[in-house]
Amino acid sequence: MGKYKKGNRWKSSKSQVKYKIWRKNVFELNKRKNGLSKYYVCEKCNKKRKTTRVLHAHHIKSWNKFPKDRYDKTNGVVLCWKCHNGFHRKYKFEALDNPELLWEYLKKKWIRKRRNIIN
Repeated sequence: MGKYKKGNRWKSSKSQVKYKIWRKNVFELNKRKNGLSKYYVCEKCNKKRKTTRVLHAHHIKSWNKFPKDRYDKTNGVVLCWKCHNGFHRKYKFEALDNPELLWEYLKKKWIRKRRNIIN
């Protein structure tokens, strides 16, 4: 087994395994929450995918700022790569200290969709 570089989030192979289990649990929770047994769904744009290849498990509470919540499966949402990158482009480092920004980001799209349905 190779050495881990300074600053690498994987201080050990144990933490890497814990992260992979967390990620898997976030995706399974996403499937059940959306009532779909075949698809994973982006929480922002509702893109449905059968695999997790283009989807990311995003921490609601930051990995560094909230270490006790790192591996809590309820501390994760599924975003497609486009929405995930859009979130980080928009909020940058503000999101590390303020988990509420994620809900703001997800809510705006939901409100826009609802207006389109009503009109």
